[in-house]
Amino acid sequence: MKTNELVKILAAFFLSAAALCASDYYFGTSSGDYVSSGSWFVDESRTQSASGVPNQYKDTAVFYETSASAYITQYDMYVGNVVFAGSSSIKFGNQLPKPDNYTAYFDAGGKISAQICGDPVAAVFGTSFDTAEGAVGIDITLGGIDVGTQVYGGKTFESYGNASLSFAFSDERITSSAIRVKGDVNVGGGLDMRSSAVLDIGADKISVEGVVNMKLNGNAYSNILFRKATVFEIGGLSATSEKNDFTICNTGGFSSDIVFKNAAGTDFQFIGNICDDGNSLQYKHDGVVNIAMDGAGTQRIFQSMGSASSSYQYNAQQRGTVSSKSGRLFMDNSRIAADYRLAALSLEGGRFGAGHYDSSQAGTAYFKTANFQSGGLAYENFANHNAVETQASDKIIITETFSKAAGSGKISVDFSDRNGNALDLQNYAIADDVSGIESWVEILSAGSLDGFDLESKLGGNIYDANGDFYAIGIENGVAVFRWAESLEEGGYALQVGFAQVPEPAVAAAILGALALGLAARRRVG
Repeated sequence: MKTNELVKILAAFFLSAAALCASDYYFGTSSGDYVSSGSWFVDESRTQSASGVPNQYKDTAVFYETSASAYITQYDMYVGNVVFAGSSSIKFGNQLPKPDNYTAYFDAGGKISAQICGDPVAAVFGTSFDTAEGAVGIDITLGGIDVGTQVYGGKTFESYGNASLSFAFSDERITSSAIRVKGDVNVGGGLDMRSSAVLDIGADKISVEGVVNMKLNGNAYSNILFRKATVFEIGGLSATSEKNDFTICNTGGFSSDIVFKNAAGTDFQFIGNICDDGNSLQYKHDGVVNIAMDGAGTQRIFQSMGSASSSYQYNAQQRGTVSSKSGRLFMDNSRIAADYRLAALSLEGGRFGAGHYDSSQAGTAYFKTANFQSGGLAYENFANHNAVETQASDKIIITETFSKAAGSGKISVDFSDRNGNALDLQNYAIADDVSGIESWVEILSAGSLDGFDLESKLGGNIYDANGDFYAIGIENGVAVFRWAESLEEGGYALQVGFAQVPEPAVAAAILGALALGLAARRRVG
């Protein structure tokens, strides 16, 4: 046998062996069944047909330069990674809806990645039920999600398209749709080229054990859009660039919930836009996006579009409910135009506070109404702002009613900083006792009050508030609270003063005795 003939035989053998154990599978240009080997190739050029399918955790399914659909016809599917670099889709097929209502499972131990290439990438997880009767549940477990975080294969293209990944499970035959992400979700990769990144969620619930990170590619946007009523449960939300174009919102008139499950010891900052119907009211609906802090860690939200350092105000609706259940939640929505700051604040546990992304600046959180049941407030920048002496402070503004549930007890006000250090009053020139307090810091205002004790009038337009509020996170002094009523504009301002009085009870007694001597004018911090 001639040498060159032997080389050809050996080459064919090794190519065949490689095909048998290949972990990368490339989907063809024609739609077909996911579990059919005829749908797959083992090379990017699609010259070598696969003898198997990507159904092991070591396998990667690649959809490159194809607009075809892969149909899932089985109730259990497994793969390592899925790479979309074309406008293709994975669809649960018409074999799955049954009268017995089974659940179809798709498990990717690695990541689902919608990558950037020369053409737009619109990747879809959806359905193709046609006229099938019956029902089915959808349950997807993923190691992670990346949208627009990298260029496919490290290639260079003449131009770069946008990247999106959609979970489209709105068919009425789907009884439930759940997506579980074991790691992080990354939307946008901070790349130089202009390429928008969008994660579309049309599922009942998506739970992210890791963190949702959002970055910009060039001067494009990165968004997360809810296509149906969704519970978005996440381990934190991070976007820290002052230049920002991030929006999380509904596209229709339904109610969605963002639930923060930040772990103890974690602290995440989001500079971007969480709203009801788009960053310029473009979706025009009456749906809402609710926000709940229900983890042991800390989440910070600074509402902004364009440049966080600019005072530019933009039109974006906030009509849902912001709930504090545990942990610490800080917010500043002062960049939203005043007519659209209509959310309700619900204090149910944990601590809520206003906060700017730049801790040297005062933050403001606006709400239409607020209700207290449990938990408290947090003001962690008194030291940064030298608030005791300058009266500059983060502030919560409630334009209408602040209500307090019957039997809810006192509201704690925490002055410790973000590292948990107490506000040390020996570092400031404070009054020797309560009667000498002249410097009052406004930390909250409300159009009206319901359920608060306004019976203890101290004179003029001043009311004792120590029956409803108490301070924690201070040392070497005490804090005293009062309501100052605005006789001209209406409403009440919660003010705090500090003194070297040893016990809060003594402070309250002196306040009552010296009521007529206290300054009645309202100081705006």
